Amino acid sequence: MLLSMDEFRAFRPSKPTYALFGWPLGHTMSPELHAALFAASGQDADYIGVAVPPEDLPEAFALAKEKLRGVNCTIPYKKAVIELLDEVDAAARDLHSVNTVAFRDGRAVGYNTDILGFSASLARDGVTLAGKKVLLLGYGGAASVMAYHCVREGAALTITGRNLEKAAALQKQLCGAVPGARVSVFSRKHIPRDVQIVLNSTPVGMYPKENTAPLHFLPHKTEYVFDAIYNPPVTATMKLANPKKAKTRDGLFMLVMQAAHAQTIWSGVRFEPAACETILRRLYGKMAVKRLHEKHGKQNIVLCGFMGSGKTTIGRKLARLTGLEFIDADQYLETQEGKKISDIFAEQGEPYFRDLETKYLRGLAQRDGIVLSLGGGAVLRQQNVDAVKQTGLLIHLDTPYYRILKNLSYSNTRPLLDKPDRQAETRRLYNARKAVYHRVSDVSVRSPKISEVLEKVVKSI
Repeated sequence: MLLSMDEFRAFRPSKPTYALFGWPLGHTMSPELHAALFAASGQDADYIGVAVPPEDLPEAFALAKEKLRGVNCTIPYKKAVIELLDEVDAAARDLHSVNTVAFRDGRAVGYNTDILGFSASLARDGVTLAGKKVLLLGYGGAASVMAYHCVREGAALTITGRNLEKAAALQKQLCGAVPGARVSVFSRKHIPRDVQIVLNSTPVGMYPKENTAPLHFLPHKTEYVFDAIYNPPVTATMKLANPKKAKTRDGLFMLVMQAAHAQTIWSGVRFEPAACETILRRLYGKMAVKRLHEKHGKQNIVLCGFMGSGKTTIGRKLARLTGLEFIDADQYLETQEGKKISDIFAEQGEPYFRDLETKYLRGLAQRDGIVLSLGGGAVLRQQNVDAVKQTGLLIHLDTPYYRILKNLSYSNTRPLLDKPDRQAETRRLYNARKAVYHRVSDVSVRSPKISEVLEKVVKSI
């Protein structure tokens, strides 16, 4: 629930309630995220967003002390809120940034859980900072969090950005907070060549301007890239990394973990790693639906690919993750006709089946909010492609051929493969169709592992 300042004045909580303060607030995933954390920990609590104009921050904070158990602060209040607090945690004080406030016995205590979320992201990927050469892009609030953790862990940090005076100010802040901190400032033209870790704290590359990056290329020794942006989940900066040499991570896990740590501060609850991983996957699903609508202007996700490529398996998993309805086009046709496709082939022939397929796909394309798995040959008719792409994003599962052969070995219900040399016919059809799948699809995803395919599909949207 997102409230205006007037609505917050009139708001009366019916249970323990927490809030996010920001301006402008726009779309935020925090209420959904905290609702998921409440559910995972069995808490009966609410979380709201409040769009607080800068001139109303003192009043909003005073009302929060009366009505709420705690608040999170986002731009532009992570520093502005400090003067309203009774106490500030040591790390938040060093960072000059508070994102979590707890109200206890009439006192307001400020913390920074962004740093805990950031450190958890690095730990999840097995990244250690001691002795590493790190490049930080940016010098704002998110940058100070990343920078503080880096120098505290013993990294040699280089800061760059458009305004080198602001970068130097962050350098001074860090050296004052962490004795012995190794921090340098360079222009983007003079970035050290031996950097190993690149951190993007800037909004450059965030939707809708997601094809931009703060750098044109990464240092050739880069082995890890972290981008605080999570929309898109694969940013332009992450795409600069060599996939064979470098791991990448977007900012969504950091968001989950900073929220989990905030709830620990507020109520003492602690979250198992498995619970946080489940919430992370669901948030990726919600983000995929959001991008499906906002970026692509579509209502449906449509999967195409050769028979045995995993469209039904991935489709079911994708539907559960996104909350959309799953429909297998072949199974739908069989249900409507009351016959198996193999029987339709045997009795009426392939052209008759293809006409039925076209008829039903036209109807399915008019649905709203579905994951649609197509038959292997559906995209061979351009009219089918045109129909499903009116409302759907068409994603090709480019499953390796050896995996397709293994999947098909478990099936005896493929009428097109009912030939004396089944494997030779499979290869012939695969070679004939593979270029078509690439040509008609909006996105192509390739991996031999089901778990990787699902993740790549979600992040490709």
